[in-house]
This record gives sequence, structure tokens and C-alpha cells, in this order.
Amino acid sequence: MGADLPREFTAASKPHVGQFVVWGILVHAMVFMRDNVPTSAGERNHLATVFSFLPEELLTAPFVYPLFRWLLVAAGVLWALRLLVPLSSWVCVFAYTMTVAIVFENSTRIDHARHLANLVLFVHAMWYHFHASAIRMALARRAFWGSLIYPGWVRSLSLFCVAIFHSNAALSKLLHSGLDWPNGLSLQLWVHLMGREHSLANGLILSSRTTAALLQWTALLVEASALVAVFIPRMRIPVGVALLCLYVGIADSFGFSFVLNAFLVAAFFFPWADIVDRVGDAAGRAGSIRRRFRKVLAAGSPSSQAETTSPRN
Repeated sequence: MGADLPREFTAASKPHVGQFVVWGILVHAMVFMRDNVPTSAGERNHLATVFSFLPEELLTAPFVYPLFRWLLVAAGVLWALRLLVPLSSWVCVFAYTMTVAIVFENSTRIDHARHLANLVLFVHAMWYHFHASAIRMALARRAFWGSLIYPGWVRSLSLFCVAIFHSNAALSKLLHSGLDWPNGLSLQLWVHLMGREHSLANGLILSSRTTAALLQWTALLVEASALVAVFIPRMRIPVGVALLCLYVGIADSFGFSFVLNAFLVAAFFFPWADIVDRVGDAAGRAGSIRRRFRKVLAAGSPSSQAETTSPRN
């Protein structure tokens, strides 16, 4: 375990994972952006984002949110197409941070998944910043997808951000409610008040407090184990599968969508870099076999045989 982590941190891979993560976050941001900023009465009672220090007039001005929303779209398209990097990546991160901040500063609830996506997007902007010359060189040679230009530290740091996000959720539950949180009764109350009528699991939860408590303990242990999986690579796939099952269960019971969280878990808890390499190797072997097969067919064709057996004049 100790030898694997430094090697993971320093080893570079092909950019498929990193590029698809950038695309996924940007697509989610553009599809699920609000048309307008929500309005809430009263004064805010705590800091919500890194831009909480900005004047109230700026955070609530009607023209500010559309301005940064379209800046995000423009910079996001440029970054997705790998144009004007690393400038476009940093502008995109700033615009994303600002749009999220404006929405949260004017809301009564916060979607913490946006904070996680913001962190991961920032880490990938650092990739494009510190490795801009290598990326440009690969693009100039039209070898972007086949070059080892995705640094291990970007992948490892992103995995750490995703893992600590989930483990912090478990820790906050324990700090605020202690070991009484997974008592089964609280889950039954949530399901009764907010649960989906046609959920597959809600009938079992409401009929048995023991079942509800078991599910709460399972959720707590799965979230807490996310950070452990960073340091024990063989745990990542089981923990990743468990986290995805947790999101499916929440969606079934309450109808809450955690698409962005699930996407980031799937991106970093599974060995996609190894899978891409194996698929590439298999495709290369298949191409080599097809070329050899074509040569055999060409050598055995009637025209080639006629050429080899025809008498000389």
C-alpha cells in the first residue's frame, strides 16, 4: 500500500478520465443552471460561499448572475474544445464559482455537490495550467488522446476531494447527533414526511425500525470508508459501488438526484485509466490481426496466384 500511493501520485496516464470529468461537470452546469436567481427574505445568518464578503447589492443585482452564467458558457465551450488554455480553464472556474455563489447566497438551502464539483474543476484547471506546454504539444501532433499527459497528482487529489466530501458527511452526522443518528426512527420520520409514495424500500423502512437502523448504519459506514479507500486502493471499487448504491437508494426513497456526485464517484473510484489502456491494447491487437488476415487473403487471392505462376515471355 505504501509503495502504491507515491507511484499513483507521480504516474501519468492518458487524458480520457480528466477530459471527461471536465466535460461532465461543464455539461451539468450548463444543463442545470437556473434561469434566474432565487429570492429569499431576511438577512443571511452565516457564510455560504467564498464570495460571501461581496456587497449585498452586487450579490442580488439582477444583471450579475446572467453575466457570469454566459461567461461560464463561453469559457466552458473554449475549455471543452481545448482552446485558449489555460486562460479559458481559469475563467471557467471563476465563472462557475461565481454563479454557484450567487445562487447559494440568495437561497435558503445549499447543494453541496456544486462545491465538490467546483473543487474538482479547480484541480483540473491546475492540470491545464501546469502542463499547458505538454497539452499544446500533444494537440499539435494530434496525439492528445494517446499521450501520457494526465498527471497522477490530479487524479489522486480529485479522488481525495471526492472521498473527504463523503467522509465529512459521516463525521458531521456524528458530531451533530452522535450515535443516536442511526437509530432507525429518524429515517422512518424522513420517509414518512418526504418519502416517495411508490418507493421500493420505503415500505420496509416504515414497517421495521431495525431495518431502518441497519440502513442508516450502512450509509454511515459507507460514507466514512470513502476516505479510507484513498489510502487502500483495493477498497476503492467496493466503496465506489457502495456509494453508487447509496445514491440509488436515496433517489428511490426520496426522489433526490445526486447525478453530479455519482458521476464524480464513478470517475475516480474505478480504474478507468487501466481500462482505457487495456481497451487500447486490445484494439491494437485486433488491428494487427486484421492487417495480417488481409495480407493472407491478398497472398491467396486468384490474381496474386496468377501473377506468381504466369510464364515469362
